[in-house]
Amino acid sequence: MTGSRQLVISAVAVILFAQTAPHAAHQVSGTRTTTYVIVEDTDLVGDVTCDVGSSPCFSFGASGVELRLNGFKITGKADPVTGCGGTASPNEFGITTNGQHSVSVRGPGVVQRFRNHGVLVIGGSRGARIEGITASTNCTAGIRVMATAFDTLVESNTVVRNGATTPGSPCGGI
Repeated sequence: MTGSRQLVISAVAVILFAQTAPHAAHQVSGTRTTTYVIVEDTDLVGDVTCDVGSSPCFSFGASGVELRLNGFKITGKADPVTGCGGTASPNEFGITTNGQHSVSVRGPGVVQRFRNHGVLVIGGSRGARIEGITASTNCTAGIRVMATAFDTLVESNTVVRNGATTPGSPCGGI
């Protein structure tokens, strides 16, 4: 084979590989001090501790992407035994769909100890999927789907020890 012919074949192989190689997901672990905005598929590669305050830990910023927990935990600032002790903090969610369409949160994994909802599907979201997670010890709901969200699938989740002790507070499992 001549040198120029070999070069053309190599260039074609590189182009074909580049077109078929999967796009690697963004990887997240460690401590978050600001909201992580999900704009591409994202994988947890370790536990995440959220020290964000009155803002979500994770917020979808694009449609058609997913957050995969991969067996890890997302932990907020609430007390590990009592959750919030009866007082929710505005906007302190573990994960919010933020009005994005066709987004997914996939387990296994744990969303725990947020001083509001663990997972909030809100703002006109369509086609969201929340599958295979455990939501525990969140101040209000473990998973909350607002009336402004449509075609949401909530499947194979475990939701325990969520809810405020304040009468009239939205609380509980899903």
